[in-house]
Amino acid sequence: MGTTYTLYFSPGACSRVAMTALEAANAVYDARLVRLAEGEQLREPFRSQNPKGKVPVLVTADGVLTELPAIAQYLHARFPDAGLLSDGSAMDRATSLAWMAWCASTLHPALYRIRMSHRIHPDAAQHGPIRQAAAAELTDQLQVACLPLSKGDWLMGQQWCLADAYLYWVIERALASNANVVLDPVIQAWRERCAEWPAWTRAIQREA
Repeated sequence: MGTTYTLYFSPGACSRVAMTALEAANAVYDARLVRLAEGEQLREPFRSQNPKGKVPVLVTADGVLTELPAIAQYLHARFPDAGLLSDGSAMDRATSLAWMAWCASTLHPALYRIRMSHRIHPDAAQHGPIRQAAAAELTDQLQVACLPLSKGDWLMGQQWCLADAYLYWVIERALASNANVVLDPVIQAWRERCAEWPAWTRAIQREA
């Protein structure tokens, strides 16, 4: 497909997952850097694209999309052969989207508390306990992924889907923040596969 998309991203942010989706789909797209550390997400012209002040933002011929599950569903509809939400039955696609929603609604907020405890509570003495509680929650939640990953290479069995990239991003950001997150050996083996996934490595190269 020759349609050009525009992705607003920030290196290391969860926009990397959206970029991985575009790379997996071999989509034609422009990547526009948003400097979060400088507050560009809070000012125009970015705020006109996303009043939420967050990345990713995907500009399409049909309109502007935010939120990774929505972006995943849209790109899957446009590039069904890319396997972003599985290429099997309606149940498989829904299950892939459920994994995306789990990452977005449960894991990502825990990661936010790990990385941004100062925004949760103004008292610095509370930051450590906030981080510790979030890391414990993340460790516990990651057990949910152990069962499917003990049966297959990916969350959906033998087929990679975009939820693998989202989950991988959460874990890597948590570990980079020195959070006390304990990983099961089956997740450790899966991480090695994720690190070498072609669309992921291309997204990192594109960010640079």
